[in-house]
Amino acid sequence: MKSKYIQIEEPEVRKNLLLSNISCSGNIDKYFGKKIFWARYDVDIESIDASVLNIPVLSNVVTVAWATGADIYVGELDKSYFESLNMIKLVFKKWYPKLPFSTKIYVKKVKKVQNEFSHRRWALLFSGGVDSLTSYIRHRKKKPNLIMIWGADIPISEENFWRNVKNEYEAFARRDGVEINFVKTNLRKFINERLLGLEFGRFLIDSWWGGFQHGISLSSICAPLTVAKGIGTLLIASSHSPQYKYPWGSHWLIDNKLCWSNTRVIHDSYKLTRHEKIRDILKSYLKEGRVRLRVCYSQFQKLNCSRCEKCCRTITSLVLENIDPNKCGFSVNRKFFEFLKGQLIENPHRFFHSPNEVFMWKDIQKHIPMVLNHNLLNCKEFFNWFKKFNIPENISHRRVGATWPLFFLYYKFPENIRWKTPKLLKSIAKFISRQKLLHRKTKKAKSG
Repeated sequence: MKSKYIQIEEPEVRKNLLLSNISCSGNIDKYFGKKIFWARYDVDIESIDASVLNIPVLSNVVTVAWATGADIYVGELDKSYFESLNMIKLVFKKWYPKLPFSTKIYVKKVKKVQNEFSHRRWALLFSGGVDSLTSYIRHRKKKPNLIMIWGADIPISEENFWRNVKNEYEAFARRDGVEINFVKTNLRKFINERLLGLEFGRFLIDSWWGGFQHGISLSSICAPLTVAKGIGTLLIASSHSPQYKYPWGSHWLIDNKLCWSNTRVIHDSYKLTRHEKIRDILKSYLKEGRVRLRVCYSQFQKLNCSRCEKCCRTITSLVLENIDPNKCGFSVNRKFFEFLKGQLIENPHRFFHSPNEVFMWKDIQKHIPMVLNHNLLNCKEFFNWFKKFNIPENISHRRVGATWPLFFLYYKFPENIRWKTPKLLKSIAKFISRQKLLHRKTKKAKSG
């Protein structure tokens, strides 16, 4: 074996639970939070071929291997999927040329697995957000199976919140007469995203998850489910339109190459920007109050916090199109845009901390008409101001929080004493953050 390697053991299935163990060389070991990847489906997967069952775990180790130059060893693998990974690697290599991408995948047995069932059925990765709801509405005549993944944007520790979200969209699926499936997984705990971000983040445009992993990971975890249910087309909603010129973990150049058995993946609605999705696809649907959006990832108490960057951005886009956000899962009043204006001026780093956010806000800005024919939530004054607002692009996407250097130090400690250090590191990080805030306030006071 190569000095850097990841070995995927034979998958174990217990009715609807998939267990995949890995072992790896010492220099790769630190990048994994767990050595067991698991996914629990709501259908029986015992009859699924091992070559397909190996797809979910492989999708979550392959990005680590590409970044570190490690080789991968696996027993059986679906032929179509194996070939698609080689094509996807070439795309990522062009995007991130400073990473090695020297990985070779050694497969004992490459198999062409034919789905025994009809492959005319469609499915959609669904979160309840703007992107996935747009894809659902565009394809609802095909009655796509909705697939929600617990463990991706909602931690598996948040049981009460997940239960509320599950109930929300089960009711939505019943009203619209479509099936909905749920997958519970440790995929975000399986790899050590924080350490990977620390060591390789300088080579990426966004976070490890956003800029590299999430597209291939979320699509591929559905492989056993699609084979079990005879699904031939899996939709994953686009995040951006062609005008966005930066790499992203879910992209038509990536997602459209993914396939296994008789299933193909389609990156959907790529020609529409986020605001165009709201204006052209969701507007009438949301005004009818048929579904509530869930876009917030910053907390796990309410469907949306209505204060974070993503919530504020979505609310702004809704109100611009004269859609009451209070009917869409948000909670705002007539003082919201006064609050937002203050935040955009006082805390621009919160709202424009990467090219992704800059692109999204500029998209809203360019859709503001010369004359707005409504004043929902007292918004006119804000939009007249915002259409001339100079959105800062010089806030580096490589900016890191005060805690990141401390966590880098944390991983330099021997494993047997790491458990003693987190409280101290967090205390130091809070102190540094307070000092930075005080410095900004003092600087602002002097300049004022």
